Amino acid sequence: MGVDVKCKLYTNNRSRWDMVRAAVAGEDAIRAGGEIYLPRPSGMTDPEWKAYYTRAHWFGATGRTAEGLHGMVFQKAPVLIDCPNALLKILEDIDTQGTNLDQFASDVVWDTLPTNWGGILVDYPRADDVTDRATVEKKGYRAYAVHYSAEAIINWRYKTIDNKRQLSMVVLVEPYEAPLEGDVFSTQEKKRYRVLSLDEAGNYQQHIYDEGKPGGLETPSGPFYPKRNNQHMKYIPFFPFPSSAPEKSMIYDLACENIGHFQKTADHENGLHLTGIPTPFASCPAPLDKDGKTVEVKLGGSSFLWLGDPQATAGYLEFTGKGLEALERAKQGCEERMAILGARIISAEKKGVESAEAARIHRAGENSVLASFALNASDVFTAVIREIGLWENIPGSDKTTYKLNTDYDMSQMNPQLFTAWTTARIQNEIPRVVYFNKLKANGDIPPEMEYEDYLEALDADNMNHGHGDKKRNSGETKTDELTA
Repeated sequence: MGVDVKCKLYTNNRSRWDMVRAAVAGEDAIRAGGEIYLPRPSGMTDPEWKAYYTRAHWFGATGRTAEGLHGMVFQKAPVLIDCPNALLKILEDIDTQGTNLDQFASDVVWDTLPTNWGGILVDYPRADDVTDRATVEKKGYRAYAVHYSAEAIINWRYKTIDNKRQLSMVVLVEPYEAPLEGDVFSTQEKKRYRVLSLDEAGNYQQHIYDEGKPGGLETPSGPFYPKRNNQHMKYIPFFPFPSSAPEKSMIYDLACENIGHFQKTADHENGLHLTGIPTPFASCPAPLDKDGKTVEVKLGGSSFLWLGDPQATAGYLEFTGKGLEALERAKQGCEERMAILGARIISAEKKGVESAEAARIHRAGENSVLASFALNASDVFTAVIREIGLWENIPGSDKTTYKLNTDYDMSQMNPQLFTAWTTARIQNEIPRVVYFNKLKANGDIPPEMEYEDYLEALDADNMNHGHGDKKRNSGETKTDELTA
């Protein structure tokens, strides 16, 4: 047992993570999985298996759905509230790699959708010999955030401390490329294990195990004690994302159905290949050459069959059963279930008319799952931002909040309804503010525009057209009120 040992939750979930990631990545990743995702039928030779596998087609429902879910979360810009300017400057490069906060959040959410698990570490460069703030700032030392995918968090443990359940140990694996000895052009992958833990006194510490260093994984460096304001930390600044332990991804069931569809496609395409081309035959005995061998009859690229009936007839063998129809229905059933499970963005439109209320109810469950994910993610990002501000000793950073979009009502106002609302506004049957709110809720007005900004924009338009504020208020040109 060593630092690279993996906890039970990790081993139980790893195959699921790999499967969903492959489904999101698409056909190339699925084919690279070989018999993991398309088992070989018994009795198939290698050439037959290769042909069988090649004929299968991947239906990219999982990847398109993941893109759609990610797009829903970020269709409206995240909102950063009560952020001090000093902290805002840091968030413009939150990971010291040039990534701003919104892009960092987008990358983390996209990486987490297939696994529903990951984490963010708030860390600080090692500066054992630096104690004064001026030197720290001169060298560019500051707190930053690092995202770890689900596969990189191989072990963790919780403990109750002062009646509060908190992380007491996390093991993170960090693969890197090391130069290959004697070859300046080649590299080899090495692994570094970063162990975050609380010592016996409850102080946060790090150990580094690096298989590329002398002693390898048997000799750790450290312990190193990250300090804040020269004080030991009593907790590990690692934030599991989006919750404290792995949970099933919202697209896991869809990925399973998608792989089932792939397997049925392989059977269906193979059946079409074997039965789709008629085979010529004759019922008389096959003629033999002088050596007693069957005379080969060429028909283009096909072979003639001799069945040996003295009452000779000839014809074509053609498939007439219903086996392929069953496979086709099975594929359609998969596609319908995928649509129900969340792949509506790639499913065919219903033939009937679905009312706006029915559509909203139909999508309520899906939206609630995604909204819950976004709310949890917002809480984690907020905690990360506040931790960075706390480490940098920025006043007011403990009030900063970061919110992802949770409004996923994709229904649009139809033209008839828009005309009715506009007519009612022109006839002064609804207040201007109500009309404004309706347009904003429908996405026709920029989300950052407030009602006062809207009125100022109307005044500016009226002035540019020579009407002026009095004309708009007097009602001489009521259509100007509708400009947005």
